[in-house]
Amino acid sequence: MFHFFKPILQILTCAAVVFSHATVNAQDSNHGNKKLVVASFGGQLDNVYRNIFKEFEQRYHVAIQWVPGTAPANVAKVTATRNTPEYDLLLTDDINQRLASKAGLLEKIDTHVLSQWNGLPQYAKAKGDDGVAIGAFVTGLYYRSDEFKKRGWAAPTSWNDLFKSEYCGHIGLERASQVYTLNAVIMLADANINQIDRGISRFAELSKCSTVLEPAAAKHEEKIQLGEYLLGVNSSIRALPIALKLHDLKFVLPKEGAVVSSTMVSPVKGAPNAVLAQEFIQWFLSVDAQKVLMTELFYSPVNNEVKIPDALAKAGIPDRETLLKQPKIDGEAVVEQRRVWAQKLERAISK
Repeated sequence: MFHFFKPILQILTCAAVVFSHATVNAQDSNHGNKKLVVASFGGQLDNVYRNIFKEFEQRYHVAIQWVPGTAPANVAKVTATRNTPEYDLLLTDDINQRLASKAGLLEKIDTHVLSQWNGLPQYAKAKGDDGVAIGAFVTGLYYRSDEFKKRGWAAPTSWNDLFKSEYCGHIGLERASQVYTLNAVIMLADANINQIDRGISRFAELSKCSTVLEPAAAKHEEKIQLGEYLLGVNSSIRALPIALKLHDLKFVLPKEGAVVSSTMVSPVKGAPNAVLAQEFIQWFLSVDAQKVLMTELFYSPVNNEVKIPDALAKAGIPDRETLLKQPKIDGEAVVEQRRVWAQKLERAISK
């Protein structure tokens, strides 16, 4: 699937790594030698983030410390240090970002620094104006086409396909607290949060066919590359970059649809480097950074100036039209109930 767009991918990537960032107004001397501490994700995501920010580090004489973790763990880190903040920035998903916002952990976006703010789509702006999406993605299914062909299995097209008996023992899933798991539970409830108990029950049943529920997306990613799973639940931004290395790995947007999520970046309230944290966010939203996020991590860009090439759209990056067609989920209700649902799911799995 990826061979036909590889030339386009290479051209875009090469163009994107040259960062001009004419919109950044601060001078190098304003910051001196500093360290920015970012609660991040680890794995392939952090590898790309590091490359995006190499010039930022040089320009502002700053060293960025990327502290890997899961989205819920990142919020917990910031919570634990709220009285004497150690983190400057929080990377998380949109649901956990809202939880952090409601807990009063985050600072407002400085729109004087973030010049792109007014041009962003509304879904990219945190409800509390204290965070911004760096890109959108969907949670769907992945599978190994070579192994499926060898076994004579049909490619999965539906969330219901996960329950086929022949797949048992080969499925990759993550823990109850993980965003991809929550998104799967919602879709197993027919995208109706009023039927969430049905989704919880179905996922608990499915978990019996997984050898282990992975504690983090980065660990799941590692095992996919080792060939330990033949199919499973994951996101477009995790599965598609792996498919560049494993050409037989395919990502599927199920016919019932998928939950749309965003990776959010937020400044931490009371951060040691508050001004520089705002400039860090602007760098993520620049055209050049957005192109790298799209071509290397398969994010759907939030900067309106960045268009998805046809080849990358065919590879699986959801364009804005595709995102708008997905089931509409009450995000505020998910924020309010997520922990309760995760606890219910943990109990159901342990039975």
